[in-house]
Amino acid sequence: MTARRPPKGLDAAGRDLWRKVQTAFELDPHEVPGLLLACRQLDDVARLEALLDQDGLVTVGSTGQPRLSQIVAELRQSRLAASRLLEAVALPVEDAGTVATPAAKRAQRAAQSRWAGHVPMRDRAGVHRAAQA
Repeated sequence: MTARRPPKGLDAAGRDLWRKVQTAFELDPHEVPGLLLACRQLDDVARLEALLDQDGLVTVGSTGQPRLSQIVAELRQSRLAASRLLEAVALPVEDAGTVATPAAKRAQRAAQSRWAGHVPMRDRAGVHRAAQA
């Protein structure tokens, strides 16, 4: 499988994700823009992490009090956005070869929850149906 080259403008984190996905999976044309957005978001995350390393977790507030840097909240939101963008690309699950979309994952969890306490039906006489066979 030939991997498409990373688009111009991506930094190291975005290029790395682009190469890994393009090497491992054959994307449909409609999935490529979502991957590009996820790559750009990972670049944003990397820049925010570098800025946080440089400036630290604590900053000085308007009255001189120590307060949590606003970078922390922005980094948290950027990580969440990157995660959601990657889910939207709907990459195949490696062991099953099927697409695990967020909706499919929710449906699977719901089905497992419903059937977790399942007790086999009994007929009117109280005999287990499998025992009749």
